[in-house]
Amino acid sequence: MDKRELLKFFQWTAFFALGSLFFWPGISLALEGPVHHKIWVKLDPDQKSAQIKDILTVHLIEENDFVLKFYLHGDFWLGAIKIPDNTDFIIEIARAQATEGKIPLTEIAIRKITDLPWPEFLIIEFEYGGKVFNPQNPENAPSADPGIFLSGASYFYPQTLADSGPADLMTFQLTVDHPDDWKVVSQGRKMVETKKGNRVIWEAVNPMEEIFLIANRFHKFQSLHNGVDLYAYLLKPEPELANKYFRATKKYIDFYEKLIGPYPYPKFALIENSLQTGYGMASFTFLGSKIIRFPFILNTSYPHEILHNWWGNSVYIDPENGNWAEGLTAYLSDHLLLDLQGKGNQYRLQQLIKNLNYVNESNDFPLINFKWRTDMPSQAIGYGKMLMMLHMLRLQVGDASFLKALREFYRDRRFRFAGLDDLRISFESASGKDLSNFFAHWTYRKGGPELKLTLATHTLAGSSGHELRIKVQQAQSGPAFPIKLPVAIWTQGNATPEIQMLDMTEKTLTASFSLQGEPGRVLIDPYTEIFRKLDRKEVPPAIGQTYGSALPSRIMPTEGDFPDVLMGYHEFAQSLVKDSSVMTPLLNDDKSGLVPNGSLWIFGRTNAYARRLKPQLENYGVKLKENEVVIDGKSFPWKDHSFVFTLQRPGEQEGSATWVIASSGESIPGLIRKLPHYGKYGVLVFKGKEPENTFKGSWPFQPSGLMKTFHPGKYTLPPQRPLVDYSPD
Repeated sequence: MDKRELLKFFQWTAFFALGSLFFWPGISLALEGPVHHKIWVKLDPDQKSAQIKDILTVHLIEENDFVLKFYLHGDFWLGAIKIPDNTDFIIEIARAQATEGKIPLTEIAIRKITDLPWPEFLIIEFEYGGKVFNPQNPENAPSADPGIFLSGASYFYPQTLADSGPADLMTFQLTVDHPDDWKVVSQGRKMVETKKGNRVIWEAVNPMEEIFLIANRFHKFQSLHNGVDLYAYLLKPEPELANKYFRATKKYIDFYEKLIGPYPYPKFALIENSLQTGYGMASFTFLGSKIIRFPFILNTSYPHEILHNWWGNSVYIDPENGNWAEGLTAYLSDHLLLDLQGKGNQYRLQQLIKNLNYVNESNDFPLINFKWRTDMPSQAIGYGKMLMMLHMLRLQVGDASFLKALREFYRDRRFRFAGLDDLRISFESASGKDLSNFFAHWTYRKGGPELKLTLATHTLAGSSGHELRIKVQQAQSGPAFPIKLPVAIWTQGNATPEIQMLDMTEKTLTASFSLQGEPGRVLIDPYTEIFRKLDRKEVPPAIGQTYGSALPSRIMPTEGDFPDVLMGYHEFAQSLVKDSSVMTPLLNDDKSGLVPNGSLWIFGRTNAYARRLKPQLENYGVKLKENEVVIDGKSFPWKDHSFVFTLQRPGEQEGSATWVIASSGESIPGLIRKLPHYGKYGVLVFKGKEPENTFKGSWPFQPSGLMKTFHPGKYTLPPQRPLVDYSPD
């Protein structure tokens, strides 16, 4: 996850709060090249305050009658602000009105008082201090976490605000005086750390989007890998945990250097956060205490955050031209690492399912408008659809050109802002293809194709050959989306298929194939490589479908459970109400004949309506016995276990039905908290009061409308070749 999802929100809300500021006529003076900050901070962590001095060097584009503006947090007191040895400027101070949910700011405006041109560069000294603003705790609520977290959203250093497009980049030297038992971390290279441990200097010579200052009573661990300093800043003295992360860091840096290009920074640090975050910043990651101790994180979220140093944290995102970095990072980490295990198609299918579950006509938007994740629909688009677009782009240009384009994009745009147009230019250069039509449709349009195999017939051709004829249609409204469409064709006697790639640029595609034998089966998009709207009949029921339903009905048990469990079910049902102004049906199971259309939440083991779900469970091999539940051959006692089954809604009405069976009232708050994170699963088992997940599974996937079987038989798909033939060591 990129840092923007935590931090940019505060910066943008602060920007819109500036309507109450006094502005000089005209617009802010344009800067050339990165701003340089030389900052001294005397930090008082106990008081959450600091005294700060910043010597700012800006290089200017010569203009007349323009104003140079900087912004600090409005709660700081201001001391001296001066331009040494220069009397040709006046400095004006204006205050913002702190509105609810916005950050109060102080504007420092500098303008000339003579007709002389602006100098080539300007040095400005700022002295200020006071309480510091932690964007992780914007309301300054009481917290058990003593740590300090400062970022651009804290406005703890003077910065510019862009009216549109990306803000100015910066380099810096940050000197921090702090208590002896504290450690302070920032971007770049650590230049000095005094023996007494009360002063540290961090320096970033490469342009950054913002400056971070993170401090706590850390235990510091250090290693070195091919000239890159590795650190682990942990809240407890755990050398073995640090070493696990060092080993993982080394192998992923090596892997991505081989895949993309040189690691861009002189260090990488794991920093522990007592809050449960998962963020990647330039040259470090900021992960929650619980998160870093999950064993699977080392091979899932952690490589994702390391990869952000290439995408998003050194090649920066142009906010006016689409956030491509989240999808590209997910494609080359979460997706690629599974693809190397032969599971890439499963990961891509999950992206299509998320899109179906969470995206609808009212919340859909084109990729060009994605800035950062705010909810599940925006994640399904900005991460999932972008990832799928990149995979389709790979089909368009081929693996060799795809890798070449990524390496050129990184080489040419490192420490610069880049948008989707820049990405297109790199792929056109590497492949020699005009990709403007592909990008126009896939980045500026909402939605995607609805594919249907409407015809599949074959006839004899010659003495032993056959001719297969197929017709594929894009059934969505509007024009066709350009795609390179994979088609798998099995002939009798061959267990594995021949894969054909067809260019589909119109809404109807007709194609013929000359075969040596009689066709046994034809399947469109066998490896799930095309972003498309799934047919509901294809999708295995999963709890995310019920969570994503607009107006699900909630069916409560009328008997059979203890009072605390019944009360917990009602609390669960209430937690599902997203908008209190919209009536969501709440019914008792003895009134279940009145259930309206849509998905269902069904609560309680004795819920009368739940009996209608048992035939589906039996078809999936789930056995509900008197004392236990058997799932996939594994036995789970009813006692101290909670079960969650998601199935198709019984009867003719569309929708999913999620049946929640809690072991106790004490387990229900944990279910409320945890279940949204298991959206892709159809069956879940939890144990105890916490409760702890002990089993998760998905129902089988059945492609619908894209397959024609001429002769029943065993048809298999061979493993798909991944993007590269090497893995992290």
